[in-house]
Amino acid sequence: MGLRDQLKKREERREKAANGGINGGLPEGVTRYVRLSTELKGEGKPFVILRDPDLWYFYYVHEAGDFATRQTYIKKHTCLNSPRKAPETIEEAEEMFAKFEKPNPNVCISDKAKAKRGLYFMVPVFDPEYNEWRVLDFKEFHVSNLINDMDKTEKAARKFDKSYTMIGDVVVIRKSADGKSYTIESSDMEDDKAAKVKDDAAKVDQSEIDYEELANFREESDIIAILHEAHDDHVDKSVLPAVESAQPQDEATPIPSDADAPPEDDF
Repeated sequence: MGLRDQLKKREERREKAANGGINGGLPEGVTRYVRLSTELKGEGKPFVILRDPDLWYFYYVHEAGDFATRQTYIKKHTCLNSPRKAPETIEEAEEMFAKFEKPNPNVCISDKAKAKRGLYFMVPVFDPEYNEWRVLDFKEFHVSNLINDMDKTEKAARKFDKSYTMIGDVVVIRKSADGKSYTIESSDMEDDKAAKVKDDAAKVDQSEIDYEELANFREESDIIAILHEAHDDHVDKSVLPAVESAQPQDEATPIPSDADAPPEDDF
């Protein structure tokens, strides 16, 4: 990337930050990340799923902790050995999954330090409450449950409409009855209102969804600091370089705010 492109990107980032960053267009206090623990409780919330599950953005996260005691062993951070974009075809998805499935110590210092690594997915949705796109940031286990629900619903519906798909339709996503995962089902929204919501969702320009920014990739120096602070039993600290001394304030590289990182609803 040439100097012109670098300068252009810096200017674009400044303009975006001035307009609310990735949360631009949403009311104050509302983020692009749906708060799973609060927004999906009870009766759940209606959404329109914007993308086929086979093409959902996936990435890897390093984290470790004890949910019962709320103790953190490794502060959650994105694995550098992760895709920067969502796949556009099933063939590309298969290639990307094969490329990133295994830890790569040559790419990610957390992989080298043998930090626990888990798979996450971002489900892009249209939120009719705010008339904006948002994402649901789910662990692998929860995504498997959602896809199973979708497959069952679509199979039953296709007995009457062979072309039916939940992609682009209004659905309700909520916490499961046992509180351990999430479920998805068809919405009973009134037909005229549902038609308007689906029409608005179809107008979303998905090219605007910057998954790389949403995944909050950190600089390696920041990750090294996180690993040094991790519990000794969960990280091989012998492979870590020393933490760099703090830079003068006016020269320090800005670090993305944790407020813009995917919410940590559970371990």
